[in-house]
Amino acid sequence: MKQIIKFVDSDVDGCGTNVEMLIQIEGKNPLSTELVDALKHTIHEYIDSNAGEWSTDDVVNQACEYLESQGYICNYISEDLLIEF
Repeated sequence: MKQIIKFVDSDVDGCGTNVEMLIQIEGKNPLSTELVDALKHTIHEYIDSNAGEWSTDDVVNQACEYLESQGYICNYISEDLLIEF
């Protein structure tokens, strides 16, 4: 089963700018609530243990490493079309 996760690093510059990344994951089963909670915990633990010395890419890479350890395949993707108004 394929699913898309959107990661949002909020207010990266103190002026309200968000950095967004899309990841497509593939695995035998959809993500469970427990796995999503464990993923969020992994992200927060990584951020806390690297006290200001991390980037959005680092966090998403860490999330993918965790998902891959749980049997999922991660692929970075981008939108096919962006309409801004």
